[in-house]
Amino acid sequence: MIWIANIALAGAEHRVRAASPRTLFDDAQEAARILIVSGYRRLAASQGCAPTSKTSDEKIMEIYQKVGTAFRQAANQRGQRIPAGVMNFIVWKFLQVDETLGDAMVDEHLAYELEKYAREGLRDDYKRDLYLF
Repeated sequence: MIWIANIALAGAEHRVRAASPRTLFDDAQEAARILIVSGYRRLAASQGCAPTSKTSDEKIMEIYQKVGTAFRQAANQRGQRIPAGVMNFIVWKFLQVDETLGDAMVDEHLAYELEKYAREGLRDDYKRDLYLF
């Protein structure tokens, strides 16, 4: 399951598209996207929270990639690794922020949380595993 998250995040960091045929990486990235989006939608439906139909699949992936990449880079700077299940939970929290407060607040909150993480480590309430599949 960790490799699915890594494939999805790698796609955000290495998005170089030329007029070339589809690759196995493209297929894996699409499969990861489907699993990630459907996982968050299934959990949201069971919990009665975001992401609802107000949030597009593309927006879910945008937040997943933005938050995941930022926290992974911050973890690397601290010489740490955030487990995939914990990263999924952090993204889940940011999906709630996006749908209730909007893009600007996501960016502001992400900057705040990254600064806090750099100073103090991962907040205790983020240390929960969330499995999407």
